[in-house]
Amino acid sequence: MNRYISLIFLLLFITLWAGCGSDPRQANNGELVVSGTFQNGSDTMLLFEELTPNDLIPVDSIYTDNEGNFTFSLFIEDAGFYRLFAGGANFITLAAEPGEIIEIFADFSDMAGTYTVDGSPGSKIIWEINREKIKGVKKADSLRKVFRESRLEPNFLTIREELKQAYRDVKNQQRNFVIQIIENNPNSLASILALYQYFEDHMLLREKDHFDYFEMLSKTLCDKYPTNKHVIDLKKRVADHKREERQRLLNEQNLAAGKPAPEIVLPDPEGNQVALSSLRGNVVLIDFWAAWCPPCREANKTLVVLYEKYKNRGFEIYGVSLDRTREQWVNAIETDNITWHQVSDLRFMNSPVVNLYSITEIPHKVLLDRKGNIIARNIPVEELESLLRDHL
Repeated sequence: MNRYISLIFLLLFITLWAGCGSDPRQANNGELVVSGTFQNGSDTMLLFEELTPNDLIPVDSIYTDNEGNFTFSLFIEDAGFYRLFAGGANFITLAAEPGEIIEIFADFSDMAGTYTVDGSPGSKIIWEINREKIKGVKKADSLRKVFRESRLEPNFLTIREELKQAYRDVKNQQRNFVIQIIENNPNSLASILALYQYFEDHMLLREKDHFDYFEMLSKTLCDKYPTNKHVIDLKKRVADHKREERQRLLNEQNLAAGKPAPEIVLPDPEGNQVALSSLRGNVVLIDFWAAWCPPCREANKTLVVLYEKYKNRGFEIYGVSLDRTREQWVNAIETDNITWHQVSDLRFMNSPVVNLYSITEIPHKVLLDRKGNIIARNIPVEELESLLRDHL
């Protein structure tokens, strides 16, 4: 009997000792544990990478076991963005905090489309964004299918406009969803990813249209994560936008009708410096364009006609190219039969003239009177001839 009692006490002691020991799935202070199972993903390499504001940094790699199980364990000092990467478009994005134990389950053949995540509120938010985007893409694909199938229908033009509106509705739904995510989670680092979401090739939120959300998140996250690199990057982006907006408003005042046009002095294709002011005495059209811009190239067809018609009556064009290479620029000049003055510093949208003339898109046209004062800005090429008749 004593022997059995001793055995019971021994088993009880072992059980209690094991219960007081460290749980292998428990994260210590500053440790992040990411584990899970991938169906159809046995003996496969996974990369664990950190997403910084400017780079993607490999952190660790591991092979899943023969049942698709894996575990990453690492020390992190601050909240951040990470991804489990298996190649190509097969990855999962996480928003992780020190001390979190994240569990992931997915079909390895489509990680992003099938995964579930637990143990990380930020990663759960990213999962919600991902789910909504997948639904939106499916709707857009269905609309494109209807478009292709209805191209021979007699009422195709009506159908096309209806499909365009339906696509705009899908995009607006995506935009409203990420706005709701931000409004509901102003203290979550994951909301930064919501700010920068794309739907297909469309950025859903832009500073110029939705700046309040950028500024609001910057304030709330700076209070919670004052030294976090993603928050610091967002804070800088907000400050840069404010500075650019102040400059834009100042430029708008300086570019009002009747104001002298700011001077431009840039090289022509042969390298000769040509000043805008050298054309004073003529009615001058400043044409900001580029070889890579289809609407600009289309507008050149109209400009060729107008220039031939009015050049002997005191009309000149000062073309400012925002191209990247001289070859592209010169080839476009020859192809489009451009015979008017052409200049460029080949600095693309980084050219100083972009800020000087508050250019947000091209083509951008500014018409000057014979004294070099601004008549009108951002003129549609279709309205140009009417203005020329009035001022020639």
